[in-house]
Amino acid sequence: MEAAEQLPLEKTEPLPWVEICKRYPDQYVCLVDIDRAELRSPEIKTARVVGHGPTRRAAFNAIRDLSAKYSRHAVRFTGICTEPLIRPSLLIDDETLEFLRS
Repeated sequence: MEAAEQLPLEKTEPLPWVEICKRYPDQYVCLVDIDRAELRSPEIKTARVVGHGPTRRAAFNAIRDLSAKYSRHAVRFTGICTEPLIRPSLLIDDETLEFLRS
């Protein structure tokens, strides 16, 4: 069996995020037809899973050739992130702060 599995697009059903996490624990999932809790919210209410696997690339392979049909998709991780998040850092000392104020 492949590391990533492609699901038949016609047979998938919208699932709540909690159910997606239960069915595909600690995996990346490729989602389409996403229903968000609120407009512009990152929280996913329901979505259809069209691919999953151990990496982002593996999960996305399911719709790689169908990007015109599914122009709106998302790849999300269903587990807990164990690596520190990369965030831009900016240190502003008194000298720089004074420069910015002038």
